[in-house]
Amino acid sequence: MASAFPRRLGQIMKMYRVTAGLCLWAVFIAMGEGQTSIDLRTQSKSVDFSGATATKPMQTGSSLPTTCAVGQFFFLTTATAGSNVYACNPANTWATQGNSVPMTPGSANEVLSSNGSSTQWLAVGGDVSGPPGALTVSRFQGRNLSNAAPSSQQVLQWNASLNQWQPAPAQAGNSSYAFAAQVTVTIPGTVHQFETANLVVDCYDNSLPPQRVEPDKVQISPTNYNVTVDFSTPQTGYCVVNGAGTASVGGSGGGGAISSVFGRTGAIAAQSGDYAFGLISGSVASTQLPSAGGDVSGILTAATVSGIQNRPVSNAAPSNGQALVWNASASAWQPATVSGSGGAVGSVFGRTGVVTAQSGDYGFSQISGTVSSAQLPSAGGDLGGTLTSAAVKAIQGEAVASTAPGNGQVLVWNTSANMWQPSSISGAGGGVTMASQLGDLGVVRTSATVLTIGAGCAPTSPCNVRFGYQVFSITTSATATLSGSALGEAFVYVSSIGILTIGHNLTIACSSECVQQSGITSFPANVLPIATWTATAGTWDTTGGSDERAFLSAKTLSAGQGIVLTEAPGLSTIAVDNGVIPTYLMNSAPLVFPNISTGTCAADQALTVAGANPGDAVAPGWPVLPIGVFGTMFVSATNVVTVRLCNLSGFGMTPPNASYRATIVRNY
Repeated sequence: MASAFPRRLGQIMKMYRVTAGLCLWAVFIAMGEGQTSIDLRTQSKSVDFSGATATKPMQTGSSLPTTCAVGQFFFLTTATAGSNVYACNPANTWATQGNSVPMTPGSANEVLSSNGSSTQWLAVGGDVSGPPGALTVSRFQGRNLSNAAPSSQQVLQWNASLNQWQPAPAQAGNSSYAFAAQVTVTIPGTVHQFETANLVVDCYDNSLPPQRVEPDKVQISPTNYNVTVDFSTPQTGYCVVNGAGTASVGGSGGGGAISSVFGRTGAIAAQSGDYAFGLISGSVASTQLPSAGGDVSGILTAATVSGIQNRPVSNAAPSNGQALVWNASASAWQPATVSGSGGAVGSVFGRTGVVTAQSGDYGFSQISGTVSSAQLPSAGGDLGGTLTSAAVKAIQGEAVASTAPGNGQVLVWNTSANMWQPSSISGAGGGVTMASQLGDLGVVRTSATVLTIGAGCAPTSPCNVRFGYQVFSITTSATATLSGSALGEAFVYVSSIGILTIGHNLTIACSSECVQQSGITSFPANVLPIATWTATAGTWDTTGGSDERAFLSAKTLSAGQGIVLTEAPGLSTIAVDNGVIPTYLMNSAPLVFPNISTGTCAADQALTVAGANPGDAVAPGWPVLPIGVFGTMFVSATNVVTVRLCNLSGFGMTPPNASYRATIVRNY
């Protein structure tokens, strides 16, 4: 009994499990037959699909639906990878999602955007252009940018005339501009490009080291910033333009007013950088300058020339017409009266000048101490050496020789040496005393092998020669260079066509301003002699020159056979002697005669011969006349020759229409 109960209970439980499974299967069948759906929004909680083998959370297709609800997503399979996901916002409007901008075909500067009804391209604009993957910056802040290729070290610079940024050379604070033999130099604002009238301009010559050239005037246009520099005489060199525009203290360009450089009194240590005297207002006080020295005494703002070439000049007041004469006993230049007269020196120095006051916060009074000699530039212009030990090397730009003067000598201009030199003056009267002292086409031995002809000939002082009424101007000097070792002589002359010529029996090379002619042993006919010079052993003889120029000349005329020469004050008349040489008067003209009956003469025809007089014998010139037709010519009136034709042939004849010539020979 006890063992049967467990078996019965196990049977009952097995039957229960089968019955429950059948019931559950019946329920599943019933559910399947009714197609009941599960709503994950309300019938699920904390759904996790991370373990699923695949998920597709949004619609997929090759084109966007025409309608959509806000928040709806769509995966466009035909879009560029990375730009496939679209979101709907607002309703019925699709927009691509993510940072990647598709670069599918369209205009070069467009990007893709879509709405529910269409796909469209939107332009990329502003300062850039081109496709998003290859954008080109064509402007800065709306201002155009030139597409010109830059060169090394160039910078972008604004061009106001073209209204664009463009490559340009970097401005390092100054630029130099060369010029040659000019009195006026113009540097356009478009060239120096500082775009300000606040500029500092300095000019220098081409010497080594360069010497500063003082302009007469510097003008800067406040509108176009053109710089105009004027000199008193033609100059060759370069000008430096420094901008004082808008750059800051540490910049490479010129700056505006500096708010503070000197904050205290006392010595200021030497500074490197952007500070120049052009930025300091006021002027140097006389107490801040060193004393002048050398040929100049006093202070630099009130200097006195007390010497020339380190030789003292007396401070005695000169009288009218006196010159500086060297006094050997006093060892000084002193005012004295000399025999002869010369032109007064217009000015020892080119001019005096002042430093104009500058506006600003900084004056020389704020700088303690004095300017040392080492801080001053070298003397220039007519002065040599330093400003504290200057020597007068020139007067008005013309060199002064360093030769020590002798007692009583004066400074005399030497054209061949192109400088003032100590020289003795004798005799009365000023200027040259002999024709050979004239500078026109003067010949000078400038070296052992070189003769210089016409050193003073220039466009402003031409050396003129005349042949009859024609004048030739020689405006450039010439040189004759000797080579070889022959013994001979050179003849310098001007040919009848105005060419400076060196005739010789030597070996000579002539500069471009003259020509050389070999095989010449004397002056040719019809030339103007200038000089002769002998040579020995390949060098010009130091005393071999002979000046052949003359301002007094005469030409003897002799009347030959048949020539009559008559003289009147200032006039020589040459004429033909009619008693020896006959005078011929002649003219011809076409004449037309009618038919002439036999035994008669045609009406007379007239032929004009200027100068014919009644009674003059006429030598007729006939065309071919018909047989039996005869003619005669005679002077019937002043300037008129009558032509008469008669017919004795026995038949009527018509003379040819031809040219008839009449010639009158007169021996008195």
